[in-house]
Amino acid sequence: MGIISALSLPLGATTALFWKPGDRTAAALVAFGGGALLAALTLDLVAPAFDRGHYVSLATGCIIGGVLFAILNEIINDYGGFLRKASTTIYHLRRQEHQRFKRILSNLNRIDIFQNLPPEDFKRVANAMRSLRCEKGASFYDLRDPPDALYIIADGEVELRDPRRKMRRFEVLGNGSAFGRMAVLTGMPYATLPVATRNTNVWMLLRKDLDSLLEGSPWLRQAVHRWLRGTEVATYLQERQNLDAEQTAAWIETSIKHLGSKGHLPPVVHFERQEATFCAATAQIRRSPLLEQLPAEAAEAVASRLLCRNYKRGETFYTKGNQAERMYVIASGEVSLIHPGDPTHKRTILHAYDAFGGMAFLTGARHTSAAVATRKTTVWILRRQDFLELLQTVPEVQRRVREYLKNGEVTAYLESQEGFDSDRALRWVSTAVRNLDTGRLLPAAEEMAARLRTTKGAPLAIWLGILLDGIPESLVIGASLTYHEISLALIAGLFLSNYPEALFSSIGMQQQGFSVTRIITMWTSLMLLTGLGAALGSLFFVGAGELALSLIEGLAAGAMLTMIAQTLLPDAYFKGGSIIGLATLMGFLAALFFKSI
Repeated sequence: MGIISALSLPLGATTALFWKPGDRTAAALVAFGGGALLAALTLDLVAPAFDRGHYVSLATGCIIGGVLFAILNEIINDYGGFLRKASTTIYHLRRQEHQRFKRILSNLNRIDIFQNLPPEDFKRVANAMRSLRCEKGASFYDLRDPPDALYIIADGEVELRDPRRKMRRFEVLGNGSAFGRMAVLTGMPYATLPVATRNTNVWMLLRKDLDSLLEGSPWLRQAVHRWLRGTEVATYLQERQNLDAEQTAAWIETSIKHLGSKGHLPPVVHFERQEATFCAATAQIRRSPLLEQLPAEAAEAVASRLLCRNYKRGETFYTKGNQAERMYVIASGEVSLIHPGDPTHKRTILHAYDAFGGMAFLTGARHTSAAVATRKTTVWILRRQDFLELLQTVPEVQRRVREYLKNGEVTAYLESQEGFDSDRALRWVSTAVRNLDTGRLLPAAEEMAARLRTTKGAPLAIWLGILLDGIPESLVIGASLTYHEISLALIAGLFLSNYPEALFSSIGMQQQGFSVTRIITMWTSLMLLTGLGAALGSLFFVGAGELALSLIEGLAAGAMLTMIAQTLLPDAYFKGGSIIGLATLMGFLAALFFKSI
């Protein structure tokens, strides 16, 4: 009977080889299985024990089962088992974000203006922080960028290089250290170039968010006021920005007045954008459906966030394998796109008003070519952080991105250039469209694959996590057969809930690179172990009293109810939203039907 209840596990895994249903279908099937299991638990575990008058044993078992499942689930998730379902993945990542939030609070105290902040201001600052990853050898910004973010190292190491000394090492920073702070607070150009000496994760606070925090926090404004009066800022302006004593004093007085009247930091030093020229050129832009023929209002919004920069002949914009954090449009000059190591690709020459780097930029992928200026070239640059702001504030940009994602070019690019299979590419696009309003364009499958690559033992943890879901059901089948015939409703409920779990977990495993043989073997072994667990449960509980049986039924019911509430239904809601209500009801009624016959 245990094997029959779990037979749907390898069946669902096999189905995943030739059928990959959409998210709403997935949600409906998972919710249907959850509803069937809820009915089976109610009718065949909780109700009989309750009718025997064993409420205390039943409740005790439920609490023990629920607590055990929750604890073991957390342990297994920490070792990579969270990858078995979308809901467990999302929960795990949110829990990690909460832990990071605590670390941010401790690191903020290392920055002078944030020391002794009131708790409510601490929380506002931490909520404004954004995470950013930089690989070894890459820099976090260009020295010619506006000073619009300060950084705190969460994990890794950063070397600051001094442009005045031919980019020699100036300082090496470790976990908890901040950089870019003085440039952001003064609005002056960055004075050092930060280069990651190993893969590094940082927290980033944008200047505009800091200004918003200042406007809402009198305490923080006072802290900045005191900082402006201190010796550190005067020393920085004279030594790193080459201001003399008189210019420094005048700048400090002007900044203090600006802070008092406007409530935020002094204005940033002007950076070249050539906004009017870009607006006039939108009708001529090529190779970018996102920017071609922009209406006047949208063009002005985009132009206000662009940077205009000159590149010398032979200077590189990016190389193959670099993370795509910027998109470019040529204002004048010539750029060559080169595909190193691939003789089948000819060099592409781009001229004025051609865009490049856009596809990798949009998908959050890595560049598949290198871009080099073949003569003196001026370009407009759109950075990713500015692009995400445009998505939130300019409806025309959001509409164009949505249409572009749906027209098939992005899917083809992911398949041909980024190594996605067709299913994974389509899922990336659907996820990107669904999450467009949040500005989070990277697909969940890509995040899960990256997490899998960095989590040792994840396949075993996934297997243990699914086994954890099945242990209670196998034991209760064996225990129930000790005293009476097994309920068809319980077997049907377990069968119906196991099928969608195996189907969609198998699809996720395929996307993470698991082989078909490994997937089928995992699910088949779980089916056999469920049968073994049922047999052991039947042997172990021979001679046990009704109170003990009620305790075991309660333990199984508690564990399975916790599993349904914690992983099954959240997984369904994440995929399909409101459709899960009716699907859960239909599953519940299906289990009742089996009970009735």
